[in-house]
Amino acid sequence: MKKVKILMGEFSGCEFEGYRYYCDYLHTGNSPDLYIIKTPEGEMTVTSDKIDISHYEAQLLDEELTRLGAKVGDTVKIIRSGGGYFKNSWDSKIPHKITRITPSGYVQFDDGMGEMFRPDVEVI
Repeated sequence: MKKVKILMGEFSGCEFEGYRYYCDYLHTGNSPDLYIIKTPEGEMTVTSDKIDISHYEAQLLDEELTRLGAKVGDTVKIIRSGGGYFKNSWDSKIPHKITRITPSGYVQFDDGMGEMFRPDVEVI
């Protein structure tokens, strides 16, 4: 469980254990993400416009960096690829440089030559 920092309302400035319950995964903007938090008074639902999203996503990114065992700028050998996309010249057998890692687990290689969802890599 992650920490959710509240920015508005009766618990403004407080952090509670919680998690994202609903995500606007299509990013339509039609609805906010929903978070469940555990307060002293019980569980509550809060919307993403009332929390510090950067604080929450930083925890997800830290977790993903730990799982991956690498960081942006590292040159790696790809042990197991995840779903994603690759340009025509992509060769998964050669080393690649990590150029971006998202909190959700997408890893971009070589300035966009390829991107994978939660691959396993070995830093070289």
